[in-house]
Amino acid sequence: MQTGEDKLEILLKFLKYTKEGKYAPIEESSLSYARLKEETHMEMCEEDYYYGVS
Repeated sequence: MQTGEDKLEILLKFLKYTKEGKYAPIEESSLSYARLKEETHMEMCEEDYYYGVS
């Protein structure tokens, strides 16, 4: 498990590499695919039946 100092060191290293341009720039055309809205549609073909005994 990482300690707070390890996490800080990782963050600082990331910021340093980003400043130096070691990470590739993000293409504007790919941003529309970065986060897709997820939709779930469940179609139930069965009807609800309630049974009772009186």
